[in-house]
Amino acid sequence: MKLFDLKERTVTVSPEALLVPEFEKLWKKDKTKDKGVAMKQLSFIYFVCDYSSPYRAAHTVNNLERVVGKDFMKDENYIPDPDMRVAMEKYKELQRTPSMSLLDAAQRTVHNLTDYLESVDLNERDKNNRPVYKPSDVTSALKAIGGIVDSLRVVTETVQKEISESGSLRGQRRKGNREDPR
Repeated sequence: MKLFDLKERTVTVSPEALLVPEFEKLWKKDKTKDKGVAMKQLSFIYFVCDYSSPYRAAHTVNNLERVVGKDFMKDENYIPDPDMRVAMEKYKELQRTPSMSLLDAAQRTVHNLTDYLESVDLNERDKNNRPVYKPSDVTSALKAIGGIVDSLRVVTETVQKEISESGSLRGQRRKGNREDPR
């Protein structure tokens, strides 16, 4: 079930999504005529939580909400309220597969490695004037990057394949041989 989709530069909400209590609550809470507040909130959820979100691919976990908050909520310091947090967790839960969990863990590890490498100062010394960072540790981390990037790419491709396969047809039906003739 595809709850949200990106069409013509706008997040669209499927009718099924509003049957999920967490999303319905956001929708009903918005008393504006055009449901603009709810649409901004659901867009925020989509761009922060969806595995196919362009923001998710381009930003680290640490600054993802800040960037999406700035772009969609027009507030760089936007903090989702408790109802939004619950809806975000529900969205993640509804789309999660084992390979997506693995991708999350791999991305966190890559971001931690990036933070580590950016913080390394080979001239830094401890109180005994010994190097805080050993050059051999840094070079080992650098050698591992190629394999890590390749592994991350493979897991990402697996997740993207799962997404395209699971969201294409309703009711678990199979495509006929004349459907999607590419």
